[in-house]
Amino acid sequence: MQSNADTLTLYTEHFPPYSYEQNKQVTGLNTELVRRSCELAKITCEFQLLPWLRAYEAAQKDHASGLFSTSRNSLREHLFQWIGPLAHSNAKMYWLKSRAEQAPRSLDEAKQFIVAVARGDIYELYLQSQGFEVDVNLLRFNSKSDAVLPFLHGKVDLLIASELILPVWLGQYQHSADAVEPVIDLSQVGHNYLALHLAVPPETVARLQAALDVLRSNGEFQQLSDHFLKPPH
Repeated sequence: MQSNADTLTLYTEHFPPYSYEQNKQVTGLNTELVRRSCELAKITCEFQLLPWLRAYEAAQKDHASGLFSTSRNSLREHLFQWIGPLAHSNAKMYWLKSRAEQAPRSLDEAKQFIVAVARGDIYELYLQSQGFEVDVNLLRFNSKSDAVLPFLHGKVDLLIASELILPVWLGQYQHSADAVEPVIDLSQVGHNYLALHLAVPPETVARLQAALDVLRSNGEFQQLSDHFLKPPH
């Protein structure tokens, strides 16, 4: 018989290829990595897809919960217990090549432009810690991908994306990655993890980490990566 410690609600956002809804079920590379980790650890995990800020707030209130794909860094380290790393790639600020202006090459130069961020996202927090201000040079969206079309239309100057995510986002609007250029590296902001509430028992955390480590060592991690990251035909 399972105790409450063996049941978790795991929140995530629409963030393909890491997490998205398909046939009324949450799936994606990191979703399936976490799902398989739960299965191996014999923990019942229920997945909920929400806008990022709602997911983040829910995971802080619900004592038997977690949140992914969550960037782990010093700004958040003390707020959660961490399982990972999950699949990730380095994030950068991107600029449309078709623009007439000179592209910024540093965060200070980027302050002269409008950067798209998701509400409550780690990049909003990080850029604010570097002197950016909401409604001055930060424009907030409900999700990261909501910024793609405004970016392509020149309503937003800089888009934050990773090398894995960018082709997926641009492909939805019949654009290729050739239309943009990376201008500022943000890899220092942190990699993707499953963030568990501080009230989750340490033994549960240890079981999930051990399960994820098994997936990495037995080849399943790579198999899932190959499946979800195969180039579109």
